[in-house]
Amino acid sequence: MSFTRLLFIRHGQTENYQSYPFNGWTDVQLTDEGRRQLDQTVEALKGLPIQAVYSSDLSRAAYGGLLLARSLNLSLKARANFREIHFGECEGLTWETIQERYPALAESIRNPNQEMAFPGGESPSQFRARVAEALSEIIKENPEGQVALVAHAGVNRAILATLLNLSLGAMWSITQDFACLNVVDLYSAGSCQVRLVNAYAGPEGYFQQGPGFERIARV
Repeated sequence: MSFTRLLFIRHGQTENYQSYPFNGWTDVQLTDEGRRQLDQTVEALKGLPIQAVYSSDLSRAAYGGLLLARSLNLSLKARANFREIHFGECEGLTWETIQERYPALAESIRNPNQEMAFPGGESPSQFRARVAEALSEIIKENPEGQVALVAHAGVNRAILATLLNLSLGAMWSITQDFACLNVVDLYSAGSCQVRLVNAYAGPEGYFQQGPGFERIARV
């Protein structure tokens, strides 16, 4: 049975990461550490037979996508449908500020299975549908082989939640650290096999889980 192996990566550390704002479509830049994280990930991936590289068109994701594409002598396919969820009026705000300005919205966020929408932005269900459509396009363009995607924490969660039929609430329970790698095999029959979630490239080129976990074999 033929399958497409999708390797999807979160962008690196961003300049405003310490305040943990709702960045969404805001085009924040990477820190030096964020670029180093992606350099290390690309170094570990560049020997794999990846045939296409995609990314969000926001610079924090496109940086890693371009870096990986160049290492493989490929052209980057940057697409707006792989952007993070659009937070609308909440773009750039911290959780504390959202609680102060939008108490009803904050209460809805605390109950993630409840349908809601960010004012001037997207609802989680709209976001998930957008990402699912973009993922479907990748599979149509690559019915077999290996492809890579550099995107955002929310996008990666939406992909995993869609493939595993998780609820909207469960979608936000998936950890996605900066520059982490996820690997999923997508079969032509419609089934999938999740091989790796939230791993990162260690200094020896192996993909490892976060601090305190054992090294695992390179995919």
